[in-house]
Amino acid sequence: MKKETFIVDYNDEGKRLFAVIAEQLKISKKQAQAAIDAKRVFVNGKRVWIRRHEVKEDDTIEIMIDEFKKPEAKHIAILWQDKDFLIVNKPAYFVTNADDNSIEEKLRKQEKNKNICAVHRLDKETSGCVIFAKNNESKKVMIPLFKGRDIIKIYRAVTVGSFPKIWKEIRTDIEGYMSTTLVKVLDTKKQASYLELRIETGRTHQIRRHLADKRYPVMGDKKYGGSRNELSLEQPRQMLHAYRLIFPHPKTGEMVRATAPLPGDFKKCLSQMKLR
Repeated sequence: MKKETFIVDYNDEGKRLFAVIAEQLKISKKQAQAAIDAKRVFVNGKRVWIRRHEVKEDDTIEIMIDEFKKPEAKHIAILWQDKDFLIVNKPAYFVTNADDNSIEEKLRKQEKNKNICAVHRLDKETSGCVIFAKNNESKKVMIPLFKGRDIIKIYRAVTVGSFPKIWKEIRTDIEGYMSTTLVKVLDTKKQASYLELRIETGRTHQIRRHLADKRYPVMGDKKYGGSRNELSLEQPRQMLHAYRLIFPHPKTGEMVRATAPLPGDFKKCLSQMKLR
């Protein structure tokens, strides 16, 4: 990560911070605002993330620029498939479906099957195992497995702080529903921990919310992670990976298992935190 620095000219006094950054760095206003939202902008040494912030003459502006290149996802790795389903290794930074640049659309082109459809979804920044059906009828027979909690979903995460090894379960109410996340500590240091998590329910952002509630948020989580931990803010994305799926095939009853290898940025974070 590198740092860009400039001094506000008198002609720019009173302008919005994102507009001045965009002009100085020759980037779009949307990209400038994204840097502010990611809490990577400092004004006179203080972090600023207020959208309406106005600059003053002689303000010193510092922007932490992430040099990490996002993957292009030219080819979606298929971890397992049969005539009805595919399990793929979703790269981070792509939505699962409902977008022209989604994994669903890329798979349709890659596999030359316009009927491929997502059975479930991962957050845009979360990588790992996702199930797709090869047609709508196959999707229909898979849905009851999710509702019946027959699918074992195992995640890996790097979190802020030394997670207590005695905590084996996080159980809280999320939006009116009791939610449970089982936790296994794989490694822990003072500044960060490497966890394996199994969710017994599938609430929105369940793992991220549970860990943040316990004050051990996922590294790089901009929504729930807060703005106080510098190591977390340095990460290019939230360090959450859908590591493994295990479930009975809805048509044959045979157990299906798929494991998604840890991506490069995740392994880099582990190395940075001296975790294994």
